[in-house]
Amino acid sequence: MERSNDQLAQNLIQAMHDWGIQECCMAPGSRNAPLLLTLIQRKEFKLYFWPEERSAAFFALGRIKAAGLPVAVVTTSGTAAGELLPATMEAYYSGLPLLLITADRPRRYRGSGAPQSAEQVGLFGCYTSFAQDLERGESVCVDDWEQTAPAHVNVCFEEPKKEVASFDLPFKPSTYQKRTPSFNVSLVEEEFYSFWSKTQFPFVIVGALDEKYREAAVNWLSFLQAPVYLEATSGIREEARLAHLRISRANGLWEFAQRCNYPIDGVLRIGGVPTVRLWRDLEDGEGKYRIYNLSELPFSGLSWSKINPVDLNAFFSWGLQQTLAQPPPFSTWKAADERWQKAVQELYFEEPRAEPSMVHHLSRLIPPYSKVYLGNSLPIREWDLAAVFEKKNFAVAASRGVNGIDGQISTFLGFSSSDVQNWGLVGDLTALYDLAGPWISSQLDMCVNLAIINNGGGQIFQPMFGHDLFLNQHQLNFKSFASFWNWDYEYWERVPSKGECLKGFRLIEIVPDNQATQRFNRKLGAL
Repeated sequence: MERSNDQLAQNLIQAMHDWGIQECCMAPGSRNAPLLLTLIQRKEFKLYFWPEERSAAFFALGRIKAAGLPVAVVTTSGTAAGELLPATMEAYYSGLPLLLITADRPRRYRGSGAPQSAEQVGLFGCYTSFAQDLERGESVCVDDWEQTAPAHVNVCFEEPKKEVASFDLPFKPSTYQKRTPSFNVSLVEEEFYSFWSKTQFPFVIVGALDEKYREAAVNWLSFLQAPVYLEATSGIREEARLAHLRISRANGLWEFAQRCNYPIDGVLRIGGVPTVRLWRDLEDGEGKYRIYNLSELPFSGLSWSKINPVDLNAFFSWGLQQTLAQPPPFSTWKAADERWQKAVQELYFEEPRAEPSMVHHLSRLIPPYSKVYLGNSLPIREWDLAAVFEKKNFAVAASRGVNGIDGQISTFLGFSSSDVQNWGLVGDLTALYDLAGPWISSQLDMCVNLAIINNGGGQIFQPMFGHDLFLNQHQLNFKSFASFWNWDYEYWERVPSKGECLKGFRLIEIVPDNQATQRFNRKLGAL
């Protein structure tokens, strides 16, 4: 029986090698011991060890964002496998190649209710594009995972023993070839041409963009000459070549454009589903706006619009060769937007302790070429509003936020790198939701600054509902949290004009004045 475990583990590790996996997040347990003990003998894999599976999976998402490669997370059996579901949902909607390897008891135990046995086959449902259940004598169907969504391999091990065979065999030559998703480019080209020709006043929203698409996107937007809203995760928000097209005001955008004689009748979305509120406002715009979605992912982001995924570089290359109607001038709107932006800039110094002002000053403080991870729900929106437009070459990332605030600290730490400063900006409830996240810090050597905005609850709901119960109000602080994980701690009621973190881990508790924030928002609404 023990020999069958060795062979099963070796077959799985060969498949991981074929898939190009170089990093594994391990949550050790008795059931996955055969795989773990075999893996640690291989120098080809970087291993991270966690006691808690949920955070391990979110950390793996961060590693995928950082390296652009698939990452595996390995668990024992039972509820440990279920802990992977939240990160798997996030990975599915973000198109991230997360490999879930769940150890299991042999198939003969299924339905028995025996200890450490559960019904793990099909556990992740539609959120995996490939799933396989393995037992002794079986091999992974390597060619069946396209790496455009998560995959699940459930591995049935016999009762493990302490001994494990030495695994010094070389990897077999890989026969796996990563497949490029098939896109119907001609269909997208035809649909886009129809959309553009029927739209008189187009507006563009750019969501999260993979780095490989950004230069082509800048050239394409420069060619279109349409007004555009650029989210931080697009990676081109601060691009000087687009400054003359950039609209910075998101709140009340539709009415504002109308008043400036640019009645938007069509919206072109590029990249990921936007997080900015103005996108959600379009849900009620069926029949009023035409929507066209350009993305490599199959999600339209609205209940009434559709999408045909496309390779963006191929589409942009085609588009630059076309003769497209130029949108009408929007100089009145652009001038009004610049006046609005100037007034908002004055608010940052008039109300320095308001939450958006503190985000603005933090963006000024963070040094160029830093990695910046933005948490949902308020921080990412406040960064879009308030961060400087100076080109500081930040590498900005965020999770799509299927539920808003899950696993954000863990994902931030996975996204971080040892060669730059790393800054994470999250809310207080988000931090409370991932208190196990800093576990991994003892296995990392880097400069990490985790800024937690502690406004005493979920203030994003403050203007939305008429009852305080939605706020989850509290009087907690995070000094003991930092101490528990042996992180440095700082308490900021104002953002300093300069500062640095050369090495190590620092938790910065940013405490805005909620009354100042309310004044800021009232003044902002009046602009």
